[in-house]
Amino acid sequence: MFLELSLWFSAAAVLMLAAALLLRRIPLRRVAGQLAAALGVMLVLTAVFDNLMIYVGLFDYGQHTLTGVRIGLAPIEDFFYPVCAVLFVSGLWWLLGADPQAQETTPETIARSAP
Repeated sequence: MFLELSLWFSAAAVLMLAAALLLRRIPLRRVAGQLAAALGVMLVLTAVFDNLMIYVGLFDYGQHTLTGVRIGLAPIEDFFYPVCAVLFVSGLWWLLGADPQAQETTPETIARSAP
């Protein structure tokens, strides 16, 4: 049950990202590093904190709704959520006009660009 639901949400997230890349004409190779870094951070945080929360008994899952594949104590289905979040939010952000290669404006960057 959770796997099927996760796959539907994953499909929606991939569609959002694809729409953003196509409509804004952003090459995937230009943002792949950013997406990979965000995914890596989110997956590590999910692995650590889901395992801790399950270990201390904050929550658990009905076994009949899971595939049975786990990373530590965390079911594999939990790892779809951060993937969906990164893909969906990135796509939405870019669709709303954010430039994926824009540089931060900090005092250092302003000083470097001053004549």
